[in-house]
Amino acid sequence: MRTFKTLTLFLLGLLIFGSASYFGYQLFIKPGRLEKKEEAAAVAATPTPTPDPGAHELQRLKSLRAGGDIIGARDGLKTWIDSHPQSPLLKEARQELGSANLSLLFQPSGNPEVITYTVVKGDSLAKIASKQKSNAELIQKANSLTGIGLQIGQQLVIPSLKTLLELDRKAKSLTLLDNGTFVKEYSLLSSPAAPSKTVPAVNTKILDKIATAGSKRVAFGDKAYPQSERIILLAGNSSIVGVETPMASTEPPSPTVQTGTNAAPSPTPSPLPLPGGYVLSKSDLLEIFPLVSRNTPIIIH
Repeated sequence: MRTFKTLTLFLLGLLIFGSASYFGYQLFIKPGRLEKKEEAAAVAATPTPTPDPGAHELQRLKSLRAGGDIIGARDGLKTWIDSHPQSPLLKEARQELGSANLSLLFQPSGNPEVITYTVVKGDSLAKIASKQKSNAELIQKANSLTGIGLQIGQQLVIPSLKTLLELDRKAKSLTLLDNGTFVKEYSLLSSPAAPSKTVPAVNTKILDKIATAGSKRVAFGDKAYPQSERIILLAGNSSIVGVETPMASTEPPSPTVQTGTNAAPSPTPSPLPLPGGYVLSKSDLLEIFPLVSRNTPIIIH
């Protein structure tokens, strides 16, 4: 009789705990295993992206430019761009080509229009620019001069540029050309709205280049010039301006609002609205500014 009771209790316990284990497995363990199997199946089903066939060569050309072979990098990048017109790396390649081209604007070895000039007594950047049909700020930039002072016998490279700017309102881009050849492309942060229908390109020119410190206009060579604000005025009442990016508000943040023991965070400052005209980053405008002059032609698409 005692054996029967023991056996009955054992079977009853097995039934109770076995059922609990079964339902626990079904509720908690099995779904997790199924999720893991589904995740593994999804990973296995995800196709591995095909590497861009030009990625390795582009990296080699970037290394070539970084190593100082700018002419070799430029020529290779031109070929790469022609050979990979649909590549997702095309924008990166054009940026690399632009940087190489810009460097070669100031090197006699890469630009036949660049000459070498020896400073003589009485010379100044303005006088040299006048004699060589260049501009003083361009000569300063080409020779990486920190000021405007010169020394007799100093060797200067003198670029002679024939630049042209193309503004594309739809693509929001500014393209710099020299003697009709692509130099570099810049992204516009903002521009006047493009027309809804196709219209002929507008041909205009640079009316003036202005540098200001506060409310005062300053000339190249003035001690306030390096920190001045720049603007390029176009014929037709438009302009090319530069802004710091991102355009964050300069207003101080609102004080934290206290509610009991919890503090509500201050609202994030809203970006300031961009000015009108064709807007570049400030660094891009400063790069372009010495490369153009009054009457430099502009094509607006």
